[in-house]
Amino acid sequence: MRVPDFKRYRGSMQAIAFFVCGMIVGAAVYNAMILDQTNRIMTQNYEIKEQLELAEKQLQLNRQVSVIRSIVIFVKPPEGKPALESVVQVELKEALEKDLSILKGRNVYEIGTDAQLVRRLLEGKVYTDIGDKDYGVQIKTMLVADSVLQAWVEAEVRLRK
Repeated sequence: MRVPDFKRYRGSMQAIAFFVCGMIVGAAVYNAMILDQTNRIMTQNYEIKEQLELAEKQLQLNRQVSVIRSIVIFVKPPEGKPALESVVQVELKEALEKDLSILKGRNVYEIGTDAQLVRRLLEGKVYTDIGDKDYGVQIKTMLVADSVLQAWVEAEVRLRK
């Protein structure tokens, strides 16, 4: 048996080798393109996750901002009456804060109906034994700003019965 002469196949062998090398280089370039695209998608995914976390934190803060967290009360005497003693004002503020504490944690946007209810409940309420006197209170204004409920109240001495 005789071995064939490879000189006859030299051109076709070069063409096949060139084709195989082209396939290898093409596969490498294709793989590099896929890797680059995957890398960009992963980077974009991480950025979007960070944006999502930031948005969720801001939403949590907005939800916390939209609830009443503290109550500030301003006690004033009726017009034309002398100012109340500071001890009496402090005791009245503490008593009113205790009564208004039911509004803490409530949504700011739903405070309208609650404020009317509180106004009716506290209208003409008499606080006894504050500075050895009884004081009647009347809510003049209620304002919610920056999660703080501010209430302006008139207090006057009531006669004991």
